[in-house]
Amino acid sequence: MLPLLIAVATLSPIGHVNDFAHLLQSETVSRLETTLRNFEVQTGAEIALVTIDTHGPDETIETYAVKLFEKWGIGKEKEDNGLLLLIAKDDREMRIEVGYGLEPVITDIESAHIIRDVLAPAFQQEKYDEGVTAAIERVMADISSGTPQDVAPVRSGFDWLGNIYIYFFLLIYLTSILSRSKSWWAGGIIGAVLGFIFSGFVAVIILAGVGFLFDYLVSKNYQKHIGRGTRPPWFIGGGGLGGGRGGGFGGFGGGMSGGGGASGRW
Repeated sequence: MLPLLIAVATLSPIGHVNDFAHLLQSETVSRLETTLRNFEVQTGAEIALVTIDTHGPDETIETYAVKLFEKWGIGKEKEDNGLLLLIAKDDREMRIEVGYGLEPVITDIESAHIIRDVLAPAFQQEKYDEGVTAAIERVMADISSGTPQDVAPVRSGFDWLGNIYIYFFLLIYLTSILSRSKSWWAGGIIGAVLGFIFSGFVAVIILAGVGFLFDYLVSKNYQKHIGRGTRPPWFIGGGGLGGGRGGGFGGFGGGMSGGGGASGRW
């Protein structure tokens, strides 16, 4: 079967994750879409993942990425804090295209490292979901810390502030699960376990009560929206975590590419 050529002019974003080549599992697409949507809310940075069958004989992976970046306007206007990960399946090529605002963090060297050390080895073993997920996680870690990992200073101890986006995502993930549950005791159990791990008996009692109340509030709010036929807010599970994109993607913010990044093959 001949590869399907999709011209840049005909492409429109359907979300942060645009798997036009059907390279990834649906669960991976849904999970990454929610992750990148939440990451944009927290940091403002817009990350677009696009897979295509081929960029065609008249384009290189670099020119295709630049044209797609400009057409979609990835990143916020005037901040230019967008990043495009483009994968051409049948060409076996990939490109990380970086907006002006992210070039000090996602450097050309760091982009090359992500392609060479993360994406290419996984793709050579046909572990596309694992490779893409690891690459996206590394990009988010770079942006959150403000420092590319290849030149990151050695830190002692656990960096609580540098990992704040992880706590934010875990909280949203936990809220999404609890809001959909039909009982309220799950939050109490989670609170009790956390209290046991981090402190003692008193903390178990306190955090169990907090967890129970938290579960009750988010579940009640979620069910209220469902009963009215309205979409729950994204922070209580309305983003469709683990179950599709949830619709309503409004497009990117009008950012520009800085021409930085790197390309590679597998």
